[in-house]
Amino acid sequence: MPVWAWRFKSSPAHSMLFPELKNKKFAYVNLNIEAQKWISDKKILQKDVSFIDPKFCQSMVDDVHKKYDVDFSYGGWMEDRSFLWHGSYLDKKNTYIHLGIDINVPTGTKVATDFDAEVVSIEDDYPEQGGWGPTVTLKHKESGAYVVYAHLDKKMNCKVGDILKKGDIFATVGIAPYNGNWFPHLHVQIIAKNYFNKLEKNNSWVKLDGYGSINDSHENLRRFPDPLQYISLI
Repeated sequence: MPVWAWRFKSSPAHSMLFPELKNKKFAYVNLNIEAQKWISDKKILQKDVSFIDPKFCQSMVDDVHKKYDVDFSYGGWMEDRSFLWHGSYLDKKNTYIHLGIDINVPTGTKVATDFDAEVVSIEDDYPEQGGWGPTVTLKHKESGAYVVYAHLDKKMNCKVGDILKKGDIFATVGIAPYNGNWFPHLHVQIIAKNYFNKLEKNNSWVKLDGYGSINDSHENLRRFPDPLQYISLI
């Protein structure tokens, strides 16, 4: 399927993940492609580009939202982001395939769970550059899958062991540099139950990342299913 930016033609949607964005317009965008178009339109030389800089990246995202006349955007699952994050830690192992989705919303946006869940982990790897920042992991009560929410604000509305009901607000979107030093967005990544248990058994959480190699895509499709099966933007 060709990849481009979509604009929804339906009426503005109610966002379950972000209750305060009710009636806001949103679209799917491929930021890797949009970044290339943006520097071309701006006549910026590639050697002068650093989307790793949160402010520079946010200026591109803002322009993309204006272009498609939307309030926020999402995308990223299993997308190649080799242009967008060239020069980052991903260069070392050529791991540019995004394993979750990013929802590009402003700092301070409230995040709600749209399913019944248990809070199983709250972590923060600040001041790691390009890291997860403050992160909450929920266990989906019905499916048993695990849902990671990253790049949050360090002030949480939950603690490990809490049982959350659908619609409960448990966190807000963070800001650089405390969110892993990314432009403001929410990263959501699913960990399949079997793979989560393997990580627990082997104590190999240090290996968990939001990006992987294209050579591992077949396995990663099973390990990290499409987040839109578990969260709702409408």
